[in-house]
Amino acid sequence: MSTTSPSDLHEQTPQLASPSAPPDKPSVGQPTPAETQSANHDAQPPIGESMEFQVTEQNAKMIAERLLREMGGLGDQAAGISKHARATDLHINTGRPPDYRIERTIRSVRCKPFSRQDVVLLSNAMMTEHQRERFNSRHCIDFSYHLDRNRFRVNIVESFIGRSISIRRFDEIKNFDDYHLPEHYLRIAEMHRGFVVMSGSTGSGKTTSIAAMLDHVNRTFHRKIVTIEDPIEYVYVPKKSIVVQIEIGEDGIPNEDIALRNLVRMDPDVGLAGEMRDRASLEAALKTAQAGHLIFGTLHCEGVGQAFDRVLAYYDTVEQQRIVGTLADNLAAIINQRLLPCIKPGIDVVPAYEIFRPNPLTRRYIREMRYMDAIAEMDKPAMKEIGCVTYVDSLHMLVTEEWVTYQTALEQAGDHAEKLRARLKGIDLK
Repeated sequence: MSTTSPSDLHEQTPQLASPSAPPDKPSVGQPTPAETQSANHDAQPPIGESMEFQVTEQNAKMIAERLLREMGGLGDQAAGISKHARATDLHINTGRPPDYRIERTIRSVRCKPFSRQDVVLLSNAMMTEHQRERFNSRHCIDFSYHLDRNRFRVNIVESFIGRSISIRRFDEIKNFDDYHLPEHYLRIAEMHRGFVVMSGSTGSGKTTSIAAMLDHVNRTFHRKIVTIEDPIEYVYVPKKSIVVQIEIGEDGIPNEDIALRNLVRMDPDVGLAGEMRDRASLEAALKTAQAGHLIFGTLHCEGVGQAFDRVLAYYDTVEQQRIVGTLADNLAAIINQRLLPCIKPGIDVVPAYEIFRPNPLTRRYIREMRYMDAIAEMDKPAMKEIGCVTYVDSLHMLVTEEWVTYQTALEQAGDHAEKLRARLKGIDLK
């Protein structure tokens, strides 16, 4: 197969932002006034100068990697490409130009929409031969992609109108304080045993928060950390700890069930079991916690109450009593997290969070399937002392310390908006 030189690519794929762009047209990566407003706008103007991609089998990989470099803020300024420093995601779809998610808003590049064949060529260029075989048999695939020192999670799926590519960028792990996470997370990460559930919706920062917690352990303690991921997203450089990262399907482990069954045999002090998609993965994580290890798992849900609901939904009525008993004995914490737009200069988002940590009374409530009573205990002083935090507590702190606006906090408080409003006035409603 013949290849194309960078100079050929430059002729075939016009630059994402011209160096001679007129002053009234911002370069890619420089926010327009519309970008600085709420991410709830239904439409945003396209970014960059008008251009046209001509995708071929020979240059598809170069084009894909150029788009990734833009996303990671690695654009070649000498070639006139401006940085997408705040782009967290890249979306490539049939019938659309490339779309970046910048400051939580989808922004399209000014260019001719990709054809079905363009997207096929770009997706094939990013996959290895083995990955293409997997995609052809399943019509969907997740994998990690490395470019320079940047790491990306790639999802490719066959949709009704053609292939769809969704790419998430992951930065190198920063210091814990750089993520503006609470000290409560550190205390949980420093525990020696138990089951920690990190919950939240897609894009709520679950993976990043766990990475920051595990890296704190890595920097601070002489322990063994084992992660099971599909795919690996953050790479840990071993410091004081031993770190073993297993990627499902790529490191010779055929599936998550086998990897989780072997996790307990690897003598971990801290483990990441990944997303608990079904009862098998949930029980494997709980079994590892029962053996005396600290195990992290993730759930897609909103709120501590929904986390309990999600766990029970994996079981029929007869088996629910058994699993809640195991959960009551081994639960270390349930964290639910959201990312809110931040008003401090230079910070895009800040986490709001809810933390449930059980005591003997609430463990009994869980065992009796009275988990709503257990959650209601979170407002009690005794529960605050062991590290429980409600969303009202978190939102109150974010407003008083001027991380988020008053209106944003009230919107996020939901049914507890009146309680938050009273707290901000100095009245503590029970």
